[in-house]
Amino acid sequence: METFAFHLMPYQDIEEIDEEHAAWPWAEYEYDPEKGAQYYDDYLGQLEYAADLGFDGVAVNEHHYNAYGLQPSPNITASNLAGRTEDTTIAFFGNLPALRENPIRLAEELAMLDNITEGRIISGFPRGIPSEYLAYGIPMEESRSRFEEAWDLIVKAWTADEPFDWDGKHFQYEQVNIWPRPYQDPHPQLWMPAESEESLRFAAERQIPTGLVFQPIETIAEKFDEYRQYADEYDWTPGDEHFSTMRAIYVAESMEKAREEAEQHLRKFYKTLTAGVHIGVTAGMMGDQPWAPDKWDTYVDELHPHGELAYNYDFEKFQDYGETIVGTPEYVVEELKRQYDVVDGFGRIVGQFHFGDLPDWKMRKSLKLYAEEVKPEVDEIGDVNPNE
Repeated sequence: METFAFHLMPYQDIEEIDEEHAAWPWAEYEYDPEKGAQYYDDYLGQLEYAADLGFDGVAVNEHHYNAYGLQPSPNITASNLAGRTEDTTIAFFGNLPALRENPIRLAEELAMLDNITEGRIISGFPRGIPSEYLAYGIPMEESRSRFEEAWDLIVKAWTADEPFDWDGKHFQYEQVNIWPRPYQDPHPQLWMPAESEESLRFAAERQIPTGLVFQPIETIAEKFDEYRQYADEYDWTPGDEHFSTMRAIYVAESMEKAREEAEQHLRKFYKTLTAGVHIGVTAGMMGDQPWAPDKWDTYVDELHPHGELAYNYDFEKFQDYGETIVGTPEYVVEELKRQYDVVDGFGRIVGQFHFGDLPDWKMRKSLKLYAEEVKPEVDEIGDVNPNE
């Protein structure tokens, strides 16, 4: 099994949310560029450190107007990492084609990165969560049709043998003929998170590897089985390499020390940053932008199940769900083996090794312990061996 180090790159100086403090889009806060510059320096250095330690990949994503994640352009993050790393895969687990006014520009930029890195790019295209559409003023009801059309347009731009015209519902072009072409043949590896039937079918029909985040392991097992059923309908059989699972991971010398060092930062991530996004989105979906303090209880009552879990964060519950894996190296190995068995196999663990306001020294300590004492064991789990 491969191990990737994933980073949201949050803005940490956000107070615990309540009816007196802001939720997404964090309009009551002023962005401090000195702090922001320091966060970027820390976060990029942490991913570079993971690459130096031998992680199989580093992973970036996209969010807008958001203290939850300071990456409105993951292509910029990836270009910085391209210069910091030599042979580590750089994966986009969020790069949102449906938000682009010009998906061809996205195809060109990713082709550039694929050439610059000599084929070290995994291109993940999710449909995206509602906050991104609210931020860019794109109707949510257009999200799926925009996403699917942009996906097909980008893939065709990467692979067409000659210039072509495109006359779609959302995008129109004449004589599409991008330079450079991707380094990988026929294009960068693709990845797509999927949860709904429509998304799972879209991925399975195109034989696109998939994955899930922020879910109990039993729910992930159900969704992976659903993907396998659709793949069977399309006459092919996915292997471990078609599945990724994301977990928040922290490794320490003892179970007690791991919890002591990680719990407060996990609480900040879930109860403040994650729940803050969900409450802001709930308000936006109800027509309130920004959110109205006197409707706070209504927003909480209407939270999406993911947001409700985050708002009511409980350490033991998240450990039992398997969404967080906090403990000794031995515990982390055994838990990943257990989760592999529960979902009937996956080929990549995407570790969220930073969460909330976790300080730099803690993340580096956890990364080092994982690389030295966990990863060698995890490499041997399943049918995807990163050493081959």
